[in-house]
Amino acid sequence: MTGSAREEYRAVTGPRALVAVAVVALAGGAVGIGLSLRGHARPVATAARSAEAASSPAGNTSIPVPTKPAVVVVPTPTPWQAPSTIAYVDPGSISFPTAADGWALGDACDAQQDCETGIARTTDGGTTWTMVSSPLDPNPADYSPLEITAASGDDAWVWGTGSDGDPVLVATRDGGETWQPGGVSGQVVDVAIAGETVWVVTGCAQGATTACPLAVLSSPVGGGPWGDLAPLPAAVQGEPISNSAVGEPQLVLSGGNAWLLNDNLPEPVLVSTDDGGQSWTPLSVPCTEYATMSLGASSADDLMLACSWMGAWPAPQEVWTSENGGANWLLRSRGNTSGWSPAASDVGSLDNPGAPDGLTVLSGSAAWIVSDRGPVLVTDHDGATWTAAPLPAALGTLPDAGTGAAVAFADAMHGWICSSAGLWATTDGGPDWQYQPIIGPVPGW
Repeated sequence: MTGSAREEYRAVTGPRALVAVAVVALAGGAVGIGLSLRGHARPVATAARSAEAASSPAGNTSIPVPTKPAVVVVPTPTPWQAPSTIAYVDPGSISFPTAADGWALGDACDAQQDCETGIARTTDGGTTWTMVSSPLDPNPADYSPLEITAASGDDAWVWGTGSDGDPVLVATRDGGETWQPGGVSGQVVDVAIAGETVWVVTGCAQGATTACPLAVLSSPVGGGPWGDLAPLPAAVQGEPISNSAVGEPQLVLSGGNAWLLNDNLPEPVLVSTDDGGQSWTPLSVPCTEYATMSLGASSADDLMLACSWMGAWPAPQEVWTSENGGANWLLRSRGNTSGWSPAASDVGSLDNPGAPDGLTVLSGSAAWIVSDRGPVLVTDHDGATWTAAPLPAALGTLPDAGTGAAVAFADAMHGWICSSAGLWATTDGGPDWQYQPIIGPVPGW
C-alpha cells in the first residue's frame, strides 16, 4: 500500500490515535496532517518580572512579586504496552504471490487495543491467518513506512524504513519462522519478483531533497549473493525535487522484462531492460513534467501509465498505454485536463474526483486505479473508459484515502483490497467482495 494517504488516514483513525488532534493543511498541492498531544502550555518565565518589581519605586504594586515559582505539571506520556493475546491485525501492507498464499504486515493488537508491529500469513487465500515471527521493532508508536513483498508461501521480504529511521531489508525462506538480514546496504525503495528472481532498488528515502544514486540488484528467490546489474543511465540519477508527495522510483517486472520509472525528477525518466538488467534502454515518458505517475505491466509489451498533477482536486490526470514495451504511447483517457493537453475526440473520460495513487494492471485491457480520494476505478477497455468498482459500502463510502490503499491480484479472478476498512477479497474478478478479518475483526469494521 505504497501510499502516504493511507498512512495519514490510519494515523487519525487507528487504535493509537486516542489523544491526537489532526490539523490538515493544503500547501503547494500536498496534504499534510500534523498530530499533537493535548498537554499544558508552559507559563511565561517569571524571573524578569521579579527583577522589574524589585527595582520599582516604593508603593508601586502594578507588578506583583511571586513568593514562589509556579508549579507546572507536565503529563507523562503513556508508555507503550505490549499486547497480550493478538486479537486482530490492522493491515498496512499485503502481498499475495498466489491465490492461496498471502502475507500481511501491520498493527497486531489485543482486545484492549495494545498493539505491536506484526506479520501474519495465510495459506488458504485469506480465510484463516496465523501470526509468524517478526524481525521488526515491536513498538509501533511511530508509524514507519514498511512494506512486505512475497514470492511464495515460504519466501518474503520486509523493506522500507524502520521506526528508528534506519533502512530495513530482511528476508524469510521458511514461511516466517526465521528472518535474516537482506544483505543489501542503503535505503531500499522498491522490491519486485520475477519468476525465481527478486529485484531491489536502492536509492533515496521518500522526501529526499539531495541527489543519491539509484542501483538495481537481483538475487535468486531461494537465497544467494546479490548481483549488481548494469549501471543505470545517468538521466535516472538526477536530483529529486523537494516534494514528499511525489512518488519514489517504481520497479515493474513482467514477461521477462523490467522497467524503472523515476518520476521524482524535474524531467521524469523511464528505462527498461530485456536481458536481465545487463543493459538499460531509455524510453519516452508521455506525462507532463512534475506529474505523479503510476506504472503497471501485464506482459513484456503491454504497459499502462497513470499521470496526475496533484496541485488541486480534482487533479488533472491522464492514462496512457503502450503495446510495444514503452517505445510508443497512446493517450487513452483523461479528466480535468483543460489546458493541460490538446483536445482529442478519440480519448475517453476519466471521471475521478481525486488523483491516481496506485495502478494494478491485470491484462492488456483490464486494470484498477486506486486514488487518494474518491472511488476505486476499474477498466475493461484498455483504459479508454473507467467506472467505479462495485465494492462493498464499507469500502465505497470512506473519506479520502479510505476507498482503497492497495489493490493486489494473484490472477485475473483472485484479488484483495487493503484499506482503512480492513482486508477484502474477490474470487470472481471484482463483482463480489468478502471481508477477511486477519486473526479477528478490527473493532469498528
